[in-house]
Amino acid sequence: MHKLFTSSYDASIYLQQPEQNAGRDEILEVGKLYYGSTKDIARTIIKFDVANMGIPSGSIVYLNLKSSQAEEIPLEYVIHANAVSQSWIMGTGTKFDNITSDGVSWYYKNGTDKWMDYVAIPNSYVSGSDTGSISNGGGGTWYTASMASQSYNYEEADIRMNVTGIVNQWLSGSIPNNGFIVHHTLENETNGLDYGVLKFFSKETNTIYEPKLELVWNDFSRNTGSLAPTTGSAEDGYKVVLTNLKNKYPANETIKIRINARDAYPLKSFGTTFAYDQSKYLPITSYYQLEDYKTGEVIYPFGEYTKISCDSTSNYFNVSLNTLPINRTYKLKIKIIEDSISTIIDDKLIFEIE
Repeated sequence: MHKLFTSSYDASIYLQQPEQNAGRDEILEVGKLYYGSTKDIARTIIKFDVANMGIPSGSIVYLNLKSSQAEEIPLEYVIHANAVSQSWIMGTGTKFDNITSDGVSWYYKNGTDKWMDYVAIPNSYVSGSDTGSISNGGGGTWYTASMASQSYNYEEADIRMNVTGIVNQWLSGSIPNNGFIVHHTLENETNGLDYGVLKFFSKETNTIYEPKLELVWNDFSRNTGSLAPTTGSAEDGYKVVLTNLKNKYPANETIKIRINARDAYPLKSFGTTFAYDQSKYLPITSYYQLEDYKTGEVIYPFGEYTKISCDSTSNYFNVSLNTLPINRTYKLKIKIIEDSISTIIDDKLIFEIE
């Protein structure tokens, strides 16, 4: 099962624009660039309201940022996310057009109060082993022990980072939820190398790619009851039909889609039931995938968290429509693996969220 949540606040902060707020910018940046001998560093701060997400026990949580552009980045690099250790305000500025200092910036966490330096005041906010980090007289503070990372090796610049450990600390109350700060390591920010700039869509974007937290957990259940197994293959032995798929669904619902797997050419026999109505259970290695119909973007991919379940009535799966953009068309695909052979069923299984 997959579930998506959009961010509440986000902003970028810049070493060379230390008092400028960019809370309303459509782009978030993470990078390190040299302009001659002048170094600029960009970090992204982003917050989600995890307290109201209803995160199931055992969930894995991913931070998803969609790349809009990557400039002069190396082939191999690592991006880190830490839990921010002080509260901050998003503000209303942009990097180029609406120049303000009314929110978070390199120097200030809210436009007026500076980020506290934990080296100078080590016990101001945190007790125990977690400490904050600060550099160049600003740049935010964060818990160094609450860290996640993602490594890149000739890969696309999108971020899908496992941040389960940080989110669990927020939920347990062991640290306050002041969001994530996404950045290069301090070592890489202080060396003489150029790491380019990663640009991501922010919550202010007019696209479908705003930042998201993705929850995944296993909701697979298998109780075949008196159903018989499918025979042959999905290509020629049986047909797969989504029996209750609607053309439109309300936003933010979780829908249950039922699947009948029935013989393509049932044998004629005397009885009280119609052979085409007799559902059979699919192989345990059966999955669904959800895509954006227009862009082809995969939202929920084939995998262990999209396995097709079964009860005594039929096969089924649950799909969360939470925070998916409305007035768009979505497409479902079914994948069935039998004897190491994969069959993809792509029968224009589409619906719209209104």
